[in-house]
Amino acid sequence: MNADEQDSIDSLRERLRRLEAAVDAAGLGVWEWDVRKGALTWNDRNRELLGITHDRPVVIDDYLGQVHPDDLEAVQATYREAADRPEGGELICEFRTPPGPDGASRWLQQRARVVKDAEGVRRVVGATLDITDRKTAEQRRSLVLRELAHRAKNGFMIMMTIVSQTARNATDVKAFADVLTARLHAMVDCQELVTQVAGRSLPLGDLLGRALTPFDANRFDIGPGVREIQVANDAVVAVALLIHELATNAVKYGALSSTTGRVRLCVLDAPQGHVHLRWQEQGGPLVTAPSSRGFGTRLLDVSLRNNGGRVEAHFDPEGFRADIHFPMGRI
Repeated sequence: MNADEQDSIDSLRERLRRLEAAVDAAGLGVWEWDVRKGALTWNDRNRELLGITHDRPVVIDDYLGQVHPDDLEAVQATYREAADRPEGGELICEFRTPPGPDGASRWLQQRARVVKDAEGVRRVVGATLDITDRKTAEQRRSLVLRELAHRAKNGFMIMMTIVSQTARNATDVKAFADVLTARLHAMVDCQELVTQVAGRSLPLGDLLGRALTPFDANRFDIGPGVREIQVANDAVVAVALLIHELATNAVKYGALSSTTGRVRLCVLDAPQGHVHLRWQEQGGPLVTAPSSRGFGTRLLDVSLRNNGGRVEAHFDPEGFRADIHFPMGRI
């Protein structure tokens, strides 16, 4: 081997080393499928992403088995579309893996090139990238946007109800303006609490003081020990939104839609370190269970579950009741 040949080999080896380093740094799974032989070649990262051990060869069924059943048809359709093109070409697909032992799925993106010859598809060469973080961020952003739209709609409805109820009891224009302004300020204050929480637990009394003022706090009976409950920092937003949602629904449909209706909050026995708070409506219209759960109810239930809590809704004919469970915060 002469010097020029050795230099060429060394150059190729260096390029390969750089390519492998770049692939590793990007976390890419690299693979090739020899369609006619049915053979798959995966690098270690691709095996890791798709949950296939290193102790055996892989076949196409291994790959298909690691695509979530709900996404499998779309993945296969993407491949067929590229394979049907005369020249072959690129394909891009995104899919979930089946849930793992923790119940979570991983989002993967695959980019590949379909190589064809006169006899049809010869091989498919591609790369796999974990996009779980991106997908999670997109889902959170979508949830936030939906929640904001929901809050805005509820806000307008609450304001209209506040105006109506304030006008009903006002003796003159000034009294009406003063009470209305105070209630609207309290409503804004409650929204600030939801979005700006200090890095500590919060007494439930402070939360209730803001959350319930827009709904006429005089119509709420707060039982012994309720105000002293400490709400953990990471649960304050969820609990504040829940109280706001329950009061909103009480104004629109429940006890607070009637002039004689009231709401009682009390503390019931709970395991050590946990809180069992009951929201009980009475004196309102006859209650019937809804045919489906609203977006707000679903969101708040999920929020509390993410913080180790839950909400149990009971549509008793004499008055709606909610049992709210969440971990107690530390002082």
